[in-house]
Parts: sequence; C-alpha cells; structure tokens
Amino acid sequence: MAPTAIAVNDLLNTLEEEDLMSALSYIQFLSANRKKAKAERSKVAMKEIQEMFADDKGWESEEEMLADMAEFRKKN
Repeated sequence: MAPTAIAVNDLLNTLEEEDLMSALSYIQFLSANRKKAKAERSKVAMKEIQEMFADDKGWESEEEMLADMAEFRKKN
C-alpha cells in the first residue's frame, strides 16, 4: 500500500461513523470539482481544435501548418 494510503487508513481507523460520512462527503465534493474542471478544459481544447480546422489559416506550406499545430500543442 502506498504511504499516502497507509496514512489515510490509519486516520480513518480513529474516526466514528459520523466523521467518516463527513470525510466521504468532502472527498465526493473534491472529486466532483476535479471532474468538472477536467470537463471544462476538454471543452475548451475541443473548441480550439475545431476552430483550427474550421478557420482558413491561409497556410502557405505544410511546414507552416505543422508549426501552427505545434504551437497549439504547447499551449495545452
């Protein structure tokens, strides 16, 4: 078991049911916030990708297109 998991397990062993429910509620809150943030980042990235292919960038060459795509990847 990872050191963090051992530490959490040791702490949980000292708690009562009400404390455990409060801890679980907080963990669920954190998890939901992380999922929401990840979904928002994914939406933004997807929108940028769609705009990249929807807009006429006017690339003069394949190298120019690849450089533009590489710049996009660096930002994300």
